[in-house]
Amino acid sequence: MKWAWKKIIQVAFIIVGIFALFLGAVNWRENRVVNKIIVEGNKVIPDEKIIELANVKVGEKITDLNLSEIRARIERHKFVKYADVYTNLPDFLIVEVVEREPIAMVIYNNKIYYVDSDGFVIPSDEIKKVFPVPLLGKLSYKPANLLSDSTGRLKMQFDLLKLAIDKKVDSLISEVRVENGEAIIITTYGAVPVFLGKSGFERKLVALKKFWEQYVVGSGFPKYIDLRYEGKLYANFN
Repeated sequence: MKWAWKKIIQVAFIIVGIFALFLGAVNWRENRVVNKIIVEGNKVIPDEKIIELANVKVGEKITDLNLSEIRARIERHKFVKYADVYTNLPDFLIVEVVEREPIAMVIYNNKIYYVDSDGFVIPSDEIKKVFPVPLLGKLSYKPANLLSDSTGRLKMQFDLLKLAIDKKVDSLISEVRVENGEAIIITTYGAVPVFLGKSGFERKLVALKKFWEQYVVGSGFPKYIDLRYEGKLYANFN
């Protein structure tokens, strides 16, 4: 009988101990505060700017944080493609950022706007950095998203540039134009105009790259290159 009571008392102590640990853990969790904010993944936007957008102060209770709202505030920055916000033990707030990557630029009202691969337009003053990307020209209206371009000219330029990136020809391109419905690119080296016509751009870009590597590099720049005619490439070196 004494043995049984001893066992009961031991079990009771264990239960009380577990309950005390549970209450302690709950109390610790409820009173945790942010002691450090860690920003990861950003290369262009400074940590300080992202922390400012998060609007979280060291010392705030972690249980009071609305992580979805913090993420939404950070994603309002036009150079942020998306963000992930979470807490980590013991008292860290982690912000992981994926930034947009400009592939082109346009000019409106003498101001540069960068464009990423989704057609999303980013005012240059959002990032205070110069990106060496091809120019798609001057616009008479403030751009929003190149994929929703109503005239078709910008979308044609944008699609051509994305194709050039896919075919690894983009390093040759400093500007993409459309004149009278025909595409023209200006080369990065030598500012050579390349006439591409209205269609068949994939084949023509591949031909341009091959021609440039075999005949232009080390030999001097032609006055122009003409790829408008099916299966033909003309170049004037005079």
